[in-house]
Amino acid sequence: MAIVRCDRCGLNINRTKKQYYATPFKPVGYPDTAIICGIPGCDKPGLVWLETNQYNEYKKGNRIFDLPTNATKLKVI
Repeated sequence: MAIVRCDRCGLNINRTKKQYYATPFKPVGYPDTAIICGIPGCDKPGLVWLETNQYNEYKKGNRIFDLPTNATKLKVI
């Protein structure tokens, strides 16, 4: 599942066992987006980090991805 972190918080590789693509993607409307960093206490616009398998889907043209909670999904450009 994709995760969202701002440019300041970034992706903490040491906290995850999943393989994420090395470069984040911008959600639609970034930086004026409703997608906000998932780190508690941070309210900066978020960038989307895709898992490696999601990046392969991105290369095939998919632009909509799920977040871990299944409460919503997001679209990247």
